[in-house]
Amino acid sequence: MKKAEATAYARGLIPEREFCAAYMDLRNLRGILQKSPDCADYEIIKAVWDVIIEQRYSDQTMSRLLYRECSKSLAAVGASCTDSELSSQALSLQVQAASTCSEHASIEASGGLGVLPFELVLPDSPAKFSGRSPSISWNELLKAGEVTGEPVFSGRSAVIQSAGDNQIFTIKIARAGELPAGLHLEGKWMEKLFDDAQSCSVRFDCPRPFSVSGQIVFKITDLPEDGPVNLHKEGYAMAYHAHSDYFVYPNDDREGRRTGPQDFLEIMSRNSYIMGWLAGRGIVHDAPIPLFHNRVQAIRRTDEGVYQWHRFGRLDRWLESCRFPNFGLSGLRDFEHLQVMKPGSDKFYRAVGSHFMSILLVIGSWFRAQNPELCGLDENDEPVDARALFDPEFFEKAVMSCFGEYYRGFTGIEFQHEIDLHPAKLVKCMIDEMGVDQHMFEVMRVVDQDILEDQEFRDYLLKYGMAPEKVVIITKGEADIPLVTGPHLGDFNGAISLPEIIEWSAMAAGCCIAAKSLGGRWGGARLGVV
Repeated sequence: MKKAEATAYARGLIPEREFCAAYMDLRNLRGILQKSPDCADYEIIKAVWDVIIEQRYSDQTMSRLLYRECSKSLAAVGASCTDSELSSQALSLQVQAASTCSEHASIEASGGLGVLPFELVLPDSPAKFSGRSPSISWNELLKAGEVTGEPVFSGRSAVIQSAGDNQIFTIKIARAGELPAGLHLEGKWMEKLFDDAQSCSVRFDCPRPFSVSGQIVFKITDLPEDGPVNLHKEGYAMAYHAHSDYFVYPNDDREGRRTGPQDFLEIMSRNSYIMGWLAGRGIVHDAPIPLFHNRVQAIRRTDEGVYQWHRFGRLDRWLESCRFPNFGLSGLRDFEHLQVMKPGSDKFYRAVGSHFMSILLVIGSWFRAQNPELCGLDENDEPVDARALFDPEFFEKAVMSCFGEYYRGFTGIEFQHEIDLHPAKLVKCMIDEMGVDQHMFEVMRVVDQDILEDQEFRDYLLKYGMAPEKVVIITKGEADIPLVTGPHLGDFNGAISLPEIIEWSAMAAGCCIAAKSLGGRWGGARLGVV
């Protein structure tokens, strides 16, 4: 009965089928195949595959929901059908769709693989902040941290040389208005991962959190006068000892701090492994770099402007996002962004996809870091062309090395090229788009101006290059204001100008998750083997 019903739904998936009817047919078919995967046959999976590979209904606003039903149908057969040949065929068809489709069809084909679950004993999340925060003076803190040098502020953190080989003592102070729970979370994650990091098969120097009377978060009673002005008035802070390499970044554009090709490749590949190794254990870093759709609207948007790659929106200030990534020569950084996440969900799949997108962006930024002044608009207000800074062969090598190491860390096995990742095609698209600063403008809407105090408003305009004499005479809230804040990937409030980076990240995420979930079944699937 179920097989006859499934066959009827599949045979109804003809090209002329109206969108809503096709969607309901696929939804019903997916429900049957998830419960009874053995009622599938080649006719059924081929009918489903035809819809997504031909990208039918791509002009429909909600086509991604239909493609998701296609993908989940194929994944259900691939993961659970007892006919090993049919299972392999379903996975091969899905791999081909992920590898060759574009935009929503591509990421949903990958997403069907990305939401596959795998067995995992999740670690406990760190205990929440109790609210207890003992007080300590600045000099007492420096003495307890065994510092041997003078504090140097980097943002809101004071970094000081300390006793021991290649050690620093860092004091991270809460910003004005910031809740201390984030500082507590960062220290607790350091505490939790310190021993695990020693057993990681690659170098991962996890910092050691410092405590005052057994508490991660404490209050500094006398903040230094030469510190930043935007610090919390209560002096909430946490501190840690770390390797002196902790603040060495792979793509630093500052003179004297730039990394050469081989050092860059080593740092990127090793951190890709660490991110994959942790994610494969259910510990996900949710911000390897800070990605935004629109920073200027962050205050009033419910999503705070944070980037959601599956929506294909414009990526705000991509080069700025890549400055000071949350990983470097010593390993991962900013542990407050770690969270325990169960696999088998869109949330997990999208987090892994964000890892790959962040890795690709940082690789691209390294080439631009070789000449950071070559950026923006030239004297004729034309986009700067920096494509000559890119080496396609090394770019491709870096992409595949990082993917291979992430895959190995995540799955515990080597990548067997079970999916064609088309790195040369990706790299060409990335160079063409990242190498020419076509998208430099954003618009500060009246509603965004009105949220800011007058001085905040003028400081913002000055920060992004408006001439002081113009800032003085401009009236807040009178009209939308165009600002040169790029380079961005896409026009303001538009779509991303480099969709290939999203498609590739989704495909890479789906591949890693499917390999860990399906084991031997995944090994039997190869692109084009149907």
